[in-house]
Amino acid sequence: MKFNRERYQHGSVRKVPRSQGFAWEFRFYSTAPDGKRKLKVQTFDSVKYPTERDVRKAVEPQLSALNSGTLAAKIGATLGTVIDRYMVEEFPSLRHSTQTTNKSLIDLHIRPRWKDVKLADVTAMGVKKWLEELPFGAASKARTRNMVSKLLDLAMLWEYIPVARNPMQLVRVKGSTKRLKAITIITPEQFRALVAELPEPYNLMVLVCGCLGLRVSETLGLKWQDFDFDAYTLSIGQVFTHGRVQNTPKTDASGSEIPVHPKLCKLLREFKTRQAHEWPWVFASAKTGSPYSDSTSLAKHIKPAAMRLGIANLGWHTFRHSYKSWMATAKVSPAQMKDLMRHSDIETTMNVYGKTLTPEMRAANATVAEQLLVG
Repeated sequence: MKFNRERYQHGSVRKVPRSQGFAWEFRFYSTAPDGKRKLKVQTFDSVKYPTERDVRKAVEPQLSALNSGTLAAKIGATLGTVIDRYMVEEFPSLRHSTQTTNKSLIDLHIRPRWKDVKLADVTAMGVKKWLEELPFGAASKARTRNMVSKLLDLAMLWEYIPVARNPMQLVRVKGSTKRLKAITIITPEQFRALVAELPEPYNLMVLVCGCLGLRVSETLGLKWQDFDFDAYTLSIGQVFTHGRVQNTPKTDASGSEIPVHPKLCKLLREFKTRQAHEWPWVFASAKTGSPYSDSTSLAKHIKPAAMRLGIANLGWHTFRHSYKSWMATAKVSPAQMKDLMRHSDIETTMNVYGKTLTPEMRAANATVAEQLLVG
């Protein structure tokens, strides 16, 4: 029986003349589903890629994917090999905020140190010593460790290395599990005073966060169509974070239907009639049509108002933490807390914060909202 041996390929790059200057052609073979190898040609603009080296660098991830099944690739695979493939196959499907974090970790720290290290030589002790030398905090070190762990998991999935225990499970980052910033919880009285101190629309942003326990990205991403004012419900369809709209909530549970108190519905309806624009966003800038910036709103309006009231260290997540605290004070059951905060598991609700809409959920939300919506 004859077996077809998979061949490791580098591809070829050649310069081809054009009417104005030249272009580069990258030639390689691709194996079709029927097992036949077919020649492929890609053209690169010489203005953007002035040298052969620039072209070679651009096609590295593609070559890595093409050669991933060959014996030579498996023997010679480095963490850089996996990074290149990760950037092509996994990275594009991530949320923008996750892309920003992961790309920064890879480009600034992981790739410079580990790109040429063979996968078998990426050891727990080696990574541990490297992390200890990095000049940033425990939380960032833990994220870096987790990124290396993800890359090694993918290396096993893509059969560069045998499936085994991920060595990053042995790497502990001291202090990474501790909350470095104290949680700021405010009372219903302080919340009402803050809302009264703020101008529109910032008072309503805070009111929505406090009465519904929303994340700021969910509040700023609200559209009028997300509300059913007749049924007094809200279904979150998108979030606004890092200056971009993401058309899916943070988790599946985050998109669950939640109750809205009739008084809050009334305030929002009145606010809509006062808007001088027709943008679909509840909290849209009349000038740009985009949702407001969370950092700018916090720094210029909400924090100064809080300081005038003697409330220190207030941030957007203060309202979500306080919402959970207010529910606990009102003796709302842990299961109802989980559903109202739209966590995927109850452990997150109880440990971090201190689906179907039911009458019990509406009653539980009302115990909090009625403390905040006076008048």
